[in-house]
Order: sequence, then C-alpha cells, then structure tokens
Amino acid sequence: MHVGRYDFRTGVSAFFEMATADATAVLPEYLQPIEVRHQRSVLSVTAFLFEESEVGPYTELTFSVVVPPMVADWGRHAKAGFYPFLAATSSKPAREARAECLHFPYLDQDIDAQFIETGDRLRVRAWGGGDPIVDFSVTQGRWESTSHLLQGFSIRGDQRYRTTVQISGQYTVHENERGNMTIFPHDMTAPLIGSEVSPYPFREHWFKNGTEVFHSLVTF
Repeated sequence: MHVGRYDFRTGVSAFFEMATADATAVLPEYLQPIEVRHQRSVLSVTAFLFEESEVGPYTELTFSVVVPPMVADWGRHAKAGFYPFLAATSSKPAREARAECLHFPYLDQDIDAQFIETGDRLRVRAWGGGDPIVDFSVTQGRWESTSHLLQGFSIRGDQRYRTTVQISGQYTVHENERGNMTIFPHDMTAPLIGSEVSPYPFREHWFKNGTEVFHSLVTF
C-alpha cells in the first residue's frame, strides 16, 4: 500500500563525500553510514520539482546520509537506504503532509528553488527566507527509462520507521565528477557548515518526467 504518489517534471540527486564522523553525528544510533573509502561517507543532496501531488505542485530539497538498506519483506531488494536529517519544501501543506505520513524532519519555513537546465547540465539554486541555502549542479550521461527502489528511514520519539520509495521515469547517472556544489550558511545547512564535504559529486543522478511513490511505513 502506498501513502503518497508524486509526479515530477525534473529531479536531481548528487552524492558527495563527507567525513564519516560528521555523517555519524546526524544519524540515530541504530543506523551506520556507508563508507566509500576509509573515514569517508556519503551525503545525498536531492531536489525535485513536483508537478502533481495531493497538495498541488511544489519543490522539495533534502539532505540525507546514505546508509545500508535492510532486507525487505517483499519484492526486490532496495539499492540504497537514506536517512534524511533535514528537508524543506516550497509549500506548507506539502511539508505537513510529508512529515505526517513519513516522519521526515522539515524546515519550518517555505523555500524557493530554481531548476535551470542548460545543454547537458541541470543547476538547482535554493533559498530560504531570502538567504541562499545551496547551489549545485549535475550533468547529463546516457538517458534511459528505469525504476529505482530505495529505503527511507525516520524516527519519531522512540519509534523507528522505514519506508520503501520507488522512483520511475527517464534517468541518467554517471560518475564523471563534472557537477559542483556550494553550501551557504543557513538554518538548513547548520549540520554541514564546517564539515568536510566535497564540493564535487562523485555520482550524479538526473531524473525527468516520472513519479515518486512512497509505500506504507514499517516499524522495526
């Protein structure tokens, strides 16, 4: 059973190396970060431009630490797990709906975001309260139609939750390190300021014209 379906025009997910100590600091004790090399874990920065949802169109920005997925009770095995330590949207109804059904932590203010496509590059610029949050970009590889199965983890009080996320649509991914990112001082980026985060993504994902489906939460 799914708890939310969201149609997107475009979306981006970029993976950056970060210090394992910094990744561990934002994770609950029951989760451990995946290391890409010794003492270097993975920060995922994700942004989507949703055209249709139960609360209308909106944009969303999420910072997550990549963690190992758990063995699911059904179907295919998820490719990766994510622990969002902070997310933000351009719509109060959107973040209230997502926080209620998924228990992800959301910034309590609207953000603005631009998705700027030029040639083979997609640039995302985000602001909150008029101040810049992040400016990052990914570049194009070979396009294909595909579906990805992921897991998202969250907590509320003493309870642990896991959801399965399926993202389907046109998709390109590569590890050519042609993108970049600038993080600005902001309430949303406080856990990252002063952290050892690479300014260049080692993996770049770009999505177009697809859907994001969240399945019912599982407690464990």
